[in-house]
Amino acid sequence: MIFDETHTEQIRMCAACPKMCRHVCPTFFAWRSDSPTPHGRALLIHQAIIGTREIDERGVEVLFQCLECSHCLTWCKPEIDIATIVEEQRKALVAEERRPKGLVEMAQAIRQFHNPYSEPHMSRNNWLPIKKKKGGKSLFYFIGCTAAYREQEIASSTVDLLESLGYRISIGNGSSDEWCCGSPLFRTGDVELGLEQARHNAQMLNEMNVDEIIVTCPGCFRALSKDYPEHGLILNKPVRHISQLLNDIKDNLPAIDFMGKITYHDPCHLGRHSKIYDEPRNVIKQVSNSNLNEMERTRDNAMCCGNGAGLRTLFPEHAKKIGMERVQQAKQSGASILVTACPFCKNMLQSQSGNDLIVLDLPELVLQAKRGRKVKTH
Repeated sequence: MIFDETHTEQIRMCAACPKMCRHVCPTFFAWRSDSPTPHGRALLIHQAIIGTREIDERGVEVLFQCLECSHCLTWCKPEIDIATIVEEQRKALVAEERRPKGLVEMAQAIRQFHNPYSEPHMSRNNWLPIKKKKGGKSLFYFIGCTAAYREQEIASSTVDLLESLGYRISIGNGSSDEWCCGSPLFRTGDVELGLEQARHNAQMLNEMNVDEIIVTCPGCFRALSKDYPEHGLILNKPVRHISQLLNDIKDNLPAIDFMGKITYHDPCHLGRHSKIYDEPRNVIKQVSNSNLNEMERTRDNAMCCGNGAGLRTLFPEHAKKIGMERVQQAKQSGASILVTACPFCKNMLQSQSGNDLIVLDLPELVLQAKRGRKVKTH
């Protein structure tokens, strides 16, 4: 049996609920169907537990339509974490070799190349120049797959910014190479392969002679700070998201007029999963010398960007529909600049932003301020 008595009862309660959380579920928005909702997924699992219906291929599809954004949990009075329950069921489906083909291919790419994009591992970080400095606090920048291969401006801006602030930066290269953090695998149920990546990273990071580990990807942050310890992989130095570091030194950051109103998108792994809401906002307010134009749905009520937990791999058009809706919410705030703090989120939101919204990641915005450059808005 996959679930203990407590989780079995929670699944029953969710399956019997009048579905009050579905109005915030991004996959309900994308499909307009009761199946890809928290209630629909709980009902599938409940029926399998009591033996009235097995999880067929349609059921597998529904269980892998979940973004695991945990937005439903913020509206659930009994606080049933259906996203975690779905993740447990995904583990069983992976063990039964029943996960969707697209995720099998993603796992094969990570096994062979240590990234989900099938890009050569040797080119992961070798494009990024690092200054050899003496003195200053030493930081290891765990770049993550998306910033290394798809959103390289985030990685280069982060290194340039931290070096300009006096930090001594190291990155994974050569014998101290960085692999995928494992987050895409943990979230889609392949714990075994996820731990293979994690063990390598944990050993590498623990051998690094640095003061802290810094990440710009909230998925990496959650993996290193939560998933690794849950599986007995303890890192011997602190792990912080870039927003936390910048918040601690925000009084030393410059401020300029960006000539446009700014709004902020909360990444799910950073916000709902890690409770980091104020830090990026504090930094944005400091460097822009202005208040944010907050979207109607923000903080723990923020809509997911649509780019997580394998959804874009399996259902790209539905994922883009969710991203487009979030972009429209940003535009409705009256902002011309949308800032986030996640390479995955930036990648999705920028792809749907059109010509009247600039999308930046947090270190990109701060570096613009440090250099005294105003963002050109349309």
